[in-house]
Amino acid sequence: MGHWSESLVDDLARQVGGDADPEELRRILRKSAQEIETLSGRTFDPVQRSTAVFETNGLPFIEVPNMHLGSMETTDTVWQVPDPVRPEFAAVLQVRALAYPSPTAMSVADGLGFAGQLVAHAARQGALTRDYVIEWLGTFVGYEERKDLFRRVMDSNTRFNVPVIGEAIGGWWIQVTRRLMWITHETQNDGRLVEPLFERSADDSWIPLAAAEPTLIVAPMTKQPADWAFTARIWPEGAQLPKDRPWRRLASAIHGSGIPTITVDDKSTPYELACQVVLKAYWHGYLRGDEPALRNVVALAYPKQVGLIHRKTDAPDAGSAAAMLLEQLIQPGFDPAQGAELTRRYVRRKARIVVMEHHKRESPQRYPWTQLGISERRYYKLLPLFAQKVNGHYQVDYDDIVTRMRDYLDSKDQSQEVRAATLDLLQQRGFSHAAARKWMQRHQPEEALDAWPRGLRPKPQ
Repeated sequence: MGHWSESLVDDLARQVGGDADPEELRRILRKSAQEIETLSGRTFDPVQRSTAVFETNGLPFIEVPNMHLGSMETTDTVWQVPDPVRPEFAAVLQVRALAYPSPTAMSVADGLGFAGQLVAHAARQGALTRDYVIEWLGTFVGYEERKDLFRRVMDSNTRFNVPVIGEAIGGWWIQVTRRLMWITHETQNDGRLVEPLFERSADDSWIPLAAAEPTLIVAPMTKQPADWAFTARIWPEGAQLPKDRPWRRLASAIHGSGIPTITVDDKSTPYELACQVVLKAYWHGYLRGDEPALRNVVALAYPKQVGLIHRKTDAPDAGSAAAMLLEQLIQPGFDPAQGAELTRRYVRRKARIVVMEHHKRESPQRYPWTQLGISERRYYKLLPLFAQKVNGHYQVDYDDIVTRMRDYLDSKDQSQEVRAATLDLLQQRGFSHAAARKWMQRHQPEEALDAWPRGLRPKPQ
C-alpha cells in the first residue's frame, strides 16, 4: 500500500485539468504530504496495529502521537492518557506510577509557563544539543552495554528515550526527552526532525545513530493515573525547513491536527519560552481564551511591547496593555519552521498594530486619508502616483501629498460628473447605452452638444 497522499492523485488531476502526468502529480503530493507531516509531527496513515518496546530510563511518561484511545491491550502498569483536544487519541502513555501524587496543582497556564522556563534553562545549559545526548550515553551506558543498546535501537519498534528534564513543580510533572533512532533507507518518516549524533569520518565510516527532536510532556500529578497531558516538540535554532510554503493555508490544519512546536534560539528568554508554550497551548485548544495567566505571560515575556502600548494608548496599567496585545495574538500568525526570531518579530508587529489602531480611533485627523475622506486602502493605491519609494519606503511630505492628491481627486470627480452628464445627454437624444459609451470613447465630452444618432439629427430651421 502506498503513502496516503497517493489516494489524492485523481482528485488533483481533476482540479488541474488537461493531460497531467500521474507520476508527477504523485511526486508533488508526496512532497507536500511530507511537509505537512513534518509540520504537524504526525502521520496520517490508515489505522494499523504495531508492537512497540518503550525504554524511558526512569521517566513516567512517553509520547505516542498516533495511538488511538482504547487500542492498547489492558495492563495494570501502563495507562493511556487521553488527549484533551483530540479525545479519540492517546498522545501520551504513563508507564510508571507517580511516586508522590500531589493533592493540588497550579493552573494549567501556570504549569505550562513553568515548563517553558525549564526548556529555556535546558537550552542555555546545552541540554537540547546532540553533545548532551552523546555525553549521556558515555556517562550512563557502559561500552559493552552500548553495543547491546545499538542493536535494540536498530529495531524501529524500540523507543529508547534519553532523559533531559524530569521535575515536579506546583503539582505538575514536566519532562523533556529525546528518542534515539537508527537511520537507514528503510527508516519510515514519522513526521519528526532528527539530528545525526556522529559526523562522517574521512574514510566515510559512520554510525547512523540519530536523536529525534526534543519532546516536552506536561501532566498534572493530582490523579493516578494522569487524565490530562500536553505534548510539544522543541525545535532548536538549527531546525530550519523550506520557507516558500504558504503558511496561511497550512496554519488551520497544523493547529487543528498537529502537535504544538516550540522554537528556541540563543536569544530566547525564559519568559519568552513560557509565553510561547502557553500561546501554542491556547492556539491548539488546550487553554480557553479567558485564562488570566495568558495576559500575565504576555506582559512578562514582552515588556517593551507592552510598555509601548501602555504609553501610546489610554491603557490604565500594564495588565490592560498586555490584554490589548493578546487580542492581536488570538490567531496563529507565524510558521514555526521560521525559527524563534519570527515569533519575536510577529509580536513586535502586533504591538505596533495595536498602537496604530488606537490612533486611528482617537485621532483620525492625523492621517492623510481621513483628511481626504477616502479609505486607507485607496490612499496607498494612489500614493505611488505622488511619491517615490527609497529603500523600500515612500518619501512623503504629508501636507504636499494631501494638497496634490485632493486636486487629483477633485479633477477625477469633476471628470466623472462630466462623463455622467454626457452619457445622460446622449441617451436622451436616442443613443442606446452601449452606443453612447462607444461614442464617448471616440469623442471629447464637449462634442456631445452636436451629437445625434444617425438619421435622428433635426433639420435646420
